[in-house]
Amino acid sequence: MAADGPVEQPAGIPTDVVAAFEDIPAVLWAFEGPEHRVVAANRAARASMGFRPGIVGRPIREVAPELEGQQVFETLDEVWARGEPVLGDERRILVDRDGDGRLEEDFYSYTFVPTRHADGSMRGMTVHIARVTDEVLRRRKAETSAAESERRAQAAQDVVLTLQRSLLPAGLPVLPRARLAARYVVAGQELAAGGDWFDAVPLADGRLAVVVGDVVGHGAAASAAMGRLRAVGANALEAGRGVTGTLAELDRFAARERATRAATVCVAVLDPRTGELEVAGAAHPPPFVVTADGTARWIALGPGAPLGTGRPVAPPAVDRLEPGDVLVLYTDGLVERPGHTLAEGLEALARTAVAAGHEHVDDDTTLPTAQVDRIAALTVERMGWTGGGHADDATLLAVQRTAAPPAPFALEIPTDPRGLRTLRRALDAWLEAAGVGEDDVVALVHAAGEAATNALEHAYPEPPADGVGARVTAGLDDGGRVTITVADTGTWRPAADDPGGRGRGLMMMRGLVDHVDVATGPGGTTVTLGAPLRRDVLVGSYGDEVAAPGRGAGDELTTALGDGEVLAVSGPIDTGTVERFRHHVLEVARGGARGLTVDLDGVTVFSSAAVQAAHELRRDLPGLRLRAAAGSVAGRVLALTGLEDLLDAAEES
Repeated sequence: MAADGPVEQPAGIPTDVVAAFEDIPAVLWAFEGPEHRVVAANRAARASMGFRPGIVGRPIREVAPELEGQQVFETLDEVWARGEPVLGDERRILVDRDGDGRLEEDFYSYTFVPTRHADGSMRGMTVHIARVTDEVLRRRKAETSAAESERRAQAAQDVVLTLQRSLLPAGLPVLPRARLAARYVVAGQELAAGGDWFDAVPLADGRLAVVVGDVVGHGAAASAAMGRLRAVGANALEAGRGVTGTLAELDRFAARERATRAATVCVAVLDPRTGELEVAGAAHPPPFVVTADGTARWIALGPGAPLGTGRPVAPPAVDRLEPGDVLVLYTDGLVERPGHTLAEGLEALARTAVAAGHEHVDDDTTLPTAQVDRIAALTVERMGWTGGGHADDATLLAVQRTAAPPAPFALEIPTDPRGLRTLRRALDAWLEAAGVGEDDVVALVHAAGEAATNALEHAYPEPPADGVGARVTAGLDDGGRVTITVADTGTWRPAADDPGGRGRGLMMMRGLVDHVDVATGPGGTTVTLGAPLRRDVLVGSYGDEVAAPGRGAGDELTTALGDGEVLAVSGPIDTGTVERFRHHVLEVARGGARGLTVDLDGVTVFSSAAVQAAHELRRDLPGLRLRAAAGSVAGRVLALTGLEDLLDAAEES
């Protein structure tokens, strides 16, 4: 009898099939059952686990417990529950390959495909994983170039994100006893302006108030309503209204118009000195604490109605943060998942935040180093994996109570100008350890360097007996304000009559910080610099880079002549390097015989000595042009010192 259809042929000799399976370079897994028991793993899969024993026959949760909290097991559960394949691109996974408890970072693209029994019921799944770490790191390295960063920034500056950035805080305060981090992402691919907001307000009594809220709806109207509520809340907190009074003020204001009505909010006030915490909310998801020992503790809030609905404000809850504990506030866009209950989303959020904060990560990763930064960055990143992104705007604000405030900064620098390099390195490191944002670090290091340069150049007709040219101190107060003093013991000599560049140091200091005081007496001169400090906040779309960029401030001056008669300069231009800079520019320009463009984007210090040199070079080289991005170190200084006319028109625009 003839067959009704084609007969399925065998896959091959079993030994050959196994050998082919083993030799495939991609990672291949086969799981069975709802516990995802490993029934097959090729050589690449076993190698990705460090060839740990007992892989086959055990649930993957037992084989790789370090994946808990990274949303890997949740994705497997999703495939089993829905019976539909899931694909992912360039997901960051941390794995313990050496068995020493330290996790290594890799990036993978994967496909999870369900498998079924003959009767159609779920059997398990096959997983195909390709390691794409090298490609991801190469691409990210290329994207750090100034040109690529500028192109990406321009592409991202659409109306939506510009509106969100203008209404949200420009930064978070830098405090001696608490460290803050925030992440805001716009929903999915729609990039529709939303109503999430957050704020952090240092109070006059040394406490810190933090707020996270959510206005109903999307679009410009929701963003505008969010901005109004944020302003009302900040004003009430600064006026000392406390948690309950601030909620009451927000409730009264929200009732006035439809756009603000039914908004939700969570307000917390922390005393970083004692850890005392007071929290209240209006129909907002409850905050939780990632404890220093690696557990999650929810803060139970009383039942409360949304703002402006005429219901009474719920009483506050009282808690306490121990040193190292992290308070996490967020919006519901972070936990809402299609097909899952809110309780499941909250459980996943807490589990993910704990993992993000307590993974023993290898030093050689692109992750932020501070624990609170990793919690903010990785939690939002990982919670967006299921479903390919966040269905709604998602906001997370994390506050960590630190074990102790940073020690005050103190440094003696010699009269040798090379001491300025030591000052820059030491002050930069102190500010970075305190969590200060890059723009503030650049401004403060420049301003302190100018004050120290003035002391070294003008205070000592004869070298001091102890060899100390200036003593520099710095401290951070509970309001997030830094005070830097630069003191000398000399008698200042009058500056030379040089309208081209001298005397600009004080003007530069006043342009870089918001307070400059110069006190001169018989014992010397003390310059006091003051400024509020802020940490950067990442506001963008899902998938934006989460790693904090390095400052990359070089200590050596280097120059390189490229195409189009462009001389690229990198490193510091100060009293110790300015002559080399001046001579090289004159040499390349052949004393003015040809036009020259000097690219200053790589300059890490552009001191008053550099300003003087630029004025002199403008006089000697009529064809000289400068290139400096508006946000670069040199660009900021040039704008303060009357040298904008030297900038290329293309760069100014």
